[in-house]
Amino acid sequence: MQLKTGLQPGTLIYTGLKNKYDAIEIDEVIYNKENISNKITIYNDKLTINPNGEMNNWLTITGIHDIELVKSIGDIFNIDSLILEDIVSNTQRPKLEVRENLIFIVLKLIIPENDGEFKYEQISLTLLENTLIVFQESKHSIFNNIKNRVLKDIGRLRKKGVGYLTYGILDRIIDNYFLILESLNNRIDELEEQILLSPTKDDFERILTLKKDILKLKKSLHPLKEVIISLKSNKIKEYLNEDIDIYLEDLHDHINVALENIDNLFLKGNELIQLYHTTVSSGMNEIMKVLTMISTTFIPLSFLVGLYGMNFEVIPELKWEYGYFILLFIMFMVICGIGYFFKKKKWW
Repeated sequence: MQLKTGLQPGTLIYTGLKNKYDAIEIDEVIYNKENISNKITIYNDKLTINPNGEMNNWLTITGIHDIELVKSIGDIFNIDSLILEDIVSNTQRPKLEVRENLIFIVLKLIIPENDGEFKYEQISLTLLENTLIVFQESKHSIFNNIKNRVLKDIGRLRKKGVGYLTYGILDRIIDNYFLILESLNNRIDELEEQILLSPTKDDFERILTLKKDILKLKKSLHPLKEVIISLKSNKIKEYLNEDIDIYLEDLHDHINVALENIDNLFLKGNELIQLYHTTVSSGMNEIMKVLTMISTTFIPLSFLVGLYGMNFEVIPELKWEYGYFILLFIMFMVICGIGYFFKKKKWW
C-alpha cells in the first residue's frame, strides 16, 4: 500500500512479487452449444484478443504484473481504471463491485505448499455481457476440471452462459477451501495427540502458526459471504441473465458451512493452547511432587545425621560398637515408614 500513497485514484501499480519479465499466458476459450475454440498464447507486447460477440468468451490472463497489458485489456472491454487498479493490487479484500457494463469480483485462492504452509493468491473475475475475464497471478490446476468440462461438453457449462461459468469458478474456489479446512483439522488432531504424549516448545510454536493460518483463512471467508449475498440480489441476478438462483443458494450454503467449520477450528485452536498449558503444568506438578517426596524423605535422615555429627564429646551412643549399623537400620526403617505413609495416602 505504501507504493500507492499520494497517487491519484485509478493509478495502476502492481503490488505483488512477480518480475516484470516473467511470461504472461493468455488462454481464450470461445464457445456456445455447438461450437468451441481454444487458443493459448504467450504475451509478447502484442495483444491479439478477438472476443466473439455472438458466443461466450472465457479469457484467462495468467500474470498481472504487466501494467500495459492490463490497460490494453481495459481499453478493449471498457473496464474503468478503478477496477484495473484493484486487479493489479494483489492485497485486495474479497469483494464485489457492480458497474453499468460489468460485475467485478475479487477472491483469494489458497494453495497448499509442500512444507505445510499456505500460499494466498488473488483471483479477479470481470463479468461482462457474454465475456468472463479471469486475472490470476500464477497458473493453477484448480480450474482444469472446469475447462475440460467446457471443451468436452460435459454437464451444463456449454449450454449456459458466462454467468453459470462464473458460478462454476466460484464453486471450485469454495470447494478448495474445504480441502484447506480438512488440512487444518488434521494438523490440529496431530498436535493434540503429540501434546498429550509429550509436549515441547516446538509444539507451542506450531500451535501459534496454526492459529495464524486459521485466522488468515477466516479473514478471507467472511467477506466472501458478503460477495455471495450480493450475487443473490435481484439487480445482479438480472444482469447475469441466468436462472441460477438455486446455484447461488448452493454457494451460500457452502460458504455458511465453511464459516461454521472455520469457527470450530478457531475454538479448537484455543482449546489446543489450553491443553498445552494444562499438560505442561501437569508435568511440572508431577516433577514437583517427586521432588517434594524426595525432600520429605531426607528431612528426618538429615536430622539423624546432623544429630550424630555434632561436635560434643559426650554423646550417649557414640561409643557403641554397632552404633553405625543401628543408625543405618533406623534410617532404613524411617524411609520404609515414609514410603508406606505416602502409599496409604495414595500420593505415590
